[in-house]
Amino acid sequence: MLSLDEAMQLDFTAGLQLLGTDVSFGFGFDTMTCGAGASPVEALTKAYGNEEEEELRRLRRKISNRESARRSRARRRQRVEELERAVQELRAERRALAAKLDAAAGRALDVRCDNARLSAEAGALRRRLGEAQRHAVLLLALARARLARTASGGGLATAAAAWHR
Repeated sequence: MLSLDEAMQLDFTAGLQLLGTDVSFGFGFDTMTCGAGASPVEALTKAYGNEEEEELRRLRRKISNRESARRSRARRRQRVEELERAVQELRAERRALAAKLDAAAGRALDVRCDNARLSAEAGALRRRLGEAQRHAVLLLALARARLARTASGGGLATAAAAWHR
C-alpha cells in the first residue's frame, strides 16, 4: 500500500495517458507539464502565461526603475538649484557684510581722526587756559599791588587812574 506522501506525488493523468486515454480533450497541450488535476485553461496559462507574466513583470520593473531614476534626477536637480540659490544668497550677504565692514572701518577712521584732532585741540586749550590763568594771577597781583600803593598814598581817585594806565 502507498503512503499518503507517495499518493500525493502520483500523476494520475500520466497514468491515463499510458493507458492511451486522451485527457487533453482535443486542446493539444501536454498534460505531463500541467500536473495532475490541472484544467486546460490552467495548463495554457501556465505554459504561456508565465512567460507573459514574466515579461509584464520585467516591463513593470523597467518602467518603475525609469520613474525612480527620473524622480531621483528631479530631486538632484532641485537640490542643486536650492544649493545654487543658497550660494547666491550667501554671496549677496557676504557683499552686504563687506560693505558694512568698509563703512564701519571708514567711520572708525573718521572717529580716530576726530579723536586725534580733539585731543590736539584739548591740549592747545589746556595750554591757553594755563597761560590765561597765569596771566590772570599776574594781573590780580598787579592790581593788588597798585591798590595797595594807591591806598597808602593817593586815595581812591589815584587808584582808579592807575588802573586805567
